Amino acid sequence: MANMLDYLVWRGDIPFSVVPWGGIDGLICAVISYLNYHGARDSNGWTLEELNRIDGIQEGSGNSFAARKAVFQEMAKSARFAEARMHHAIALTDHEIEMQFSALCLDLPDGTTCIAFRGTDNTIVGWREDFNMAYQTRVPAQEAATLYLTRAAELSNRPLRIVGHSKGGNLAVYAASCVSKKVQKRIESIWSYDGPGMNREMSQSDGFGRIREKIRSYIPQTSIIGLLMDYYEPYTVVHSTASGISQHDPMTWQIYGPQFETLETIDHTAVVTRDTLHEWLQNSSPEQRADFVDTLFRLVDTTKATRMSDLTSEKLRSLLTMVGNRKEVNPETRRVFNRLMAQAVTLGFGNMIDLVRGRKDDNSDNSDEWETMSPEKRLEMKAARSRETEEKPAEPIAAEPPKPKEKKGDRKEKTGDKKNGRTLDKTPAV
Repeated sequence: MANMLDYLVWRGDIPFSVVPWGGIDGLICAVISYLNYHGARDSNGWTLEELNRIDGIQEGSGNSFAARKAVFQEMAKSARFAEARMHHAIALTDHEIEMQFSALCLDLPDGTTCIAFRGTDNTIVGWREDFNMAYQTRVPAQEAATLYLTRAAELSNRPLRIVGHSKGGNLAVYAASCVSKKVQKRIESIWSYDGPGMNREMSQSDGFGRIREKIRSYIPQTSIIGLLMDYYEPYTVVHSTASGISQHDPMTWQIYGPQFETLETIDHTAVVTRDTLHEWLQNSSPEQRADFVDTLFRLVDTTKATRMSDLTSEKLRSLLTMVGNRKEVNPETRRVFNRLMAQAVTLGFGNMIDLVRGRKDDNSDNSDEWETMSPEKRLEMKAARSRETEEKPAEPIAAEPPKPKEKKGDRKEKTGDKKNGRTLDKTPAV
């Protein structure tokens, strides 16, 4: 059994001049977008070899962090990626407009620029934004992705490749659909790895039509996330060694030599789940979906959790059960929700809870100089969110008292790069 890490070990010595860019390269770039870096916001950038040599990755915890860091380190040692230059990497979380957004630029040795959008992280804000896609025409991260891609395109005349895993795949396609025709012509390809589809308005837009043929979609055999809304066809089914929703983790995706190990079609569980969710989207109004999402996250708010890792498995299951019994959730939504809960064992939601709780708690820096939206646009989103939110009483839920946060020092640590005399600001993100 081999995954992307084995691919880098086996084929990392082959430069792009010998074997051109492919789908596995895109997944690798999408995976390292989940890491936070010291100094990668620098407009001049750092090569991956330099970042690795000066220990430029911000530390994290959990199995996902260790695997992603290992992927980055192999990239930095390989002839294929070592000289790739990372720049304008940002990680933002805005609670007021319910936005979690992260992206980076990677200038590749073949003369192209890869723009990688991060998927959902461990924050409650990030997960809330994902659920908001069920009823909102656009979410703040999609607006931010469009502006990020526009500004990244202005940095050079390089051809563009856009990649993303999970929500990052959705952001990649959305941003490519919304930028100018001039930028769209420079986009060589868009790579979505188990990313949710577009809403109907976007999937029927002229902008989406212009880039549709450039989309490359990969999903595992029991895909759930990648078959939401108007997903991207044709798609390639990749064999995952995990079960249920845990297949969403790309480290479980199998590789055979220079290619993914593929299957002919998705399995029965994915078909049933896809049809159930699409039935709900077709038979419920945006207002009814909004009520469901608001109910779920008002209950989450009562626990005082700010990250998914703050929720124990038992507490999360209790929340889901309560949502299914709430009177303000319309009968059709409640019926579909209870059907999905009945399939929880098959879908592997229990394993997914543990996976989410093991994700890295990234301390994103919210004060980046390379803004992703204007102050006016942010205020507009904040006002729109305030109009949508109604004051509704939430059922109290017994919650564990929050643990006091550790205070972080103000001390700055400088790490030198003896090769070129540059220094790197390694102040912990706050």
